[in-house]
Amino acid sequence: MKILQVENIANVSYHLSKGLVERGYDVTLIVRRYKDVVNWDLPSKYNDPWIHFFKGETFFDKTIRYCSEVLSHKVDIIHCHYALEQGLYGVISKRVGRSKKLVIHGHGTDLREIIHTKKYGWMVRLNLKEADKVLVSTSDLLLRKDFELFPNPIDETLFTPNKPSLDLHKGHDYAIFCPSRQVWRHKGQDKFLQALKTLVYEGYDIMLTMINYGEDYERSKNLVKSLNLEDHILFVDAINPEDMPAYYNSCDLVWSQFGLGHIGLTTLESMSCNKITFADLNYESSYDTPPPIVNVHSVSDIIDLTKKALNKELNLGTKPREWVLIHHGYSRAIDRLEEIYSELLSSSKIS
Repeated sequence: MKILQVENIANVSYHLSKGLVERGYDVTLIVRRYKDVVNWDLPSKYNDPWIHFFKGETFFDKTIRYCSEVLSHKVDIIHCHYALEQGLYGVISKRVGRSKKLVIHGHGTDLREIIHTKKYGWMVRLNLKEADKVLVSTSDLLLRKDFELFPNPIDETLFTPNKPSLDLHKGHDYAIFCPSRQVWRHKGQDKFLQALKTLVYEGYDIMLTMINYGEDYERSKNLVKSLNLEDHILFVDAINPEDMPAYYNSCDLVWSQFGLGHIGLTTLESMSCNKITFADLNYESSYDTPPPIVNVHSVSDIIDLTKKALNKELNLGTKPREWVLIHHGYSRAIDRLEEIYSELLSSSKIS
């Protein structure tokens, strides 16, 4: 079975490709090469022989060159991560006979926002219509009954409980880690900062570590200043995935995300390290067993439940990690992907 994985989204594509290669499959992952590569991009770091890079800077690169790169591969399965141009080139690949089956994998904004726009919504809808299988990474993207929630693979050997190795307290009583990039409407950093203001005012001496990356980073800095929280915030650069476990394991709890009602990668990573993890979840029924997170739906929830956690009144035991191993373990994800590919090649088109 020859497989082409298109685009690396949040390193999910990299981990899936790597897992398939380790099981003996003929896999190529094609990735755009940019001048400024962030340090969490694993394909650029490892440059494995099954990864193929191409220029992705100009309009020509993103259209003609990109499509040509996709069409240069003749495969059984083309698995396109993101439902914009990536998916469109997959549709073309299938129509001209360069691939047999097309998998579209939605990861977020493509199905959450862009599908509703006049400019590119048609492209997303076309890709979904032409796909033999549509996978989505989070529960809020289950727009149709035939979409499948696919488990983002978590490397449980990397994200594992361990002793603290970083000083995130910086002389304060408590350390909280907020690992998501600064996007208020999706990750809720403004809500967490508002909660922090109240907690500090009420006597909880907290140092909050946040990432200095994302479209709302400047807004977060301004909010920190207006709330007089400069002495309680540590901004750090975007963190290499292999360094993330040290941050999870060196804090008292994790404020993961607030805004979309699903659990994303940082939530799963934190849980795999068996940390008390805060997130808003509206899709518990997507799982046979609800994830053992601290489910918050307002600033007051964040405040009240953070107090309980810091006062040792919340005890989830080993449940967070156990849940991740069952639902998002690395091997489980690869097992399911093998099943999907085999089912596609041995059956008629899934519409």
